[in-house]
Amino acid sequence: MVILKGSVPISFNGNKEGAAYAEIVSMGGINTEVKRKLIATLGSIMQDKLSIPKARFFLKVFDTTATAARPISKM
Repeated sequence: MVILKGSVPISFNGNKEGAAYAEIVSMGGINTEVKRKLIATLGSIMQDKLSIPKARFFLKVFDTTATAARPISKM
């Protein structure tokens, strides 16, 4: 799923020039190499298609399997 909200104000480094924030939530498969490729690919898309410099793009990656819930113990 992709949601774009162009009407949300965002400020990076104290100014409101073009910037982007993205979140990716995965259920496994996000290792360091995949994360680097995601950042590079999405950064290029932001720069080429939306004219947002790569330095003004923040990507939050969350792998749900990396923080798997502990079983609940019964009392």
